[in-house]
Amino acid sequence: MLSIGSFSLVTGLSITALRHYDDVGLLPPAHVDHETGYRRYAREQIGQARLYAALRHLHMPVDAMRAVHERGLGTVLAEHRERLRAQADSLAQLIETVEHYIEKGMPMTTSRISQVTIVADEPQTSIAFYRDAFDASYHQEIGSLQFGTYPDDDFFLLTIADPERHPWSGGPAKFGLLVDDVDAAHTRALAAGAVEVAPPVDTPWKPRSSTVMDPAGNHIDLYQG
Repeated sequence: MLSIGSFSLVTGLSITALRHYDDVGLLPPAHVDHETGYRRYAREQIGQARLYAALRHLHMPVDAMRAVHERGLGTVLAEHRERLRAQADSLAQLIETVEHYIEKGMPMTTSRISQVTIVADEPQTSIAFYRDAFDASYHQEIGSLQFGTYPDDDFFLLTIADPERHPWSGGPAKFGLLVDDVDAAHTRALAAGAVEVAPPVDTPWKPRSSTVMDPAGNHIDLYQG
């Protein structure tokens, strides 16, 4: 039997980590003295502890470590790799935001619409349409299409809702999008599956604009940006 200090030295896990892993049930000691509270570890636990030490260096969460013996080390490592990639993507976006602020300054707080929710009977068809027509990127985790780049003024989220799970009822939506070239965007939207409601036109009270209807019946007003 090894004391917690000796076990720490041979496994690479700090005493603090060993106590935490005991508290959460990941690596309980082989014996605990009920009078003194001293923890003792068996030599057979060294291999398991060294594995946890290696996974700890990879910043793997405790729940993932716990799953190693049930699901296999390879599976858990592959899932952790994807978790790290997602974190890396998030950090990369933050770096881009910081660089944007350095170049153009911190944005002033403004009030504007940055998200609209629409209902679609066939969500995948709508997702494909907005990807093809407007180069929007779809984020599965939030069920939304992203237009533009945060924190630029063209940033906008379009959420695709399933009518069976939508918290309220309602008919087709109508919303507007700023585009670089109304005529080109209008033509591209029609090619992607939209139906023309109003062709591009100039009016004295607003920018050049047009209206199309997406495959789910929602109306989109296109405005010259």
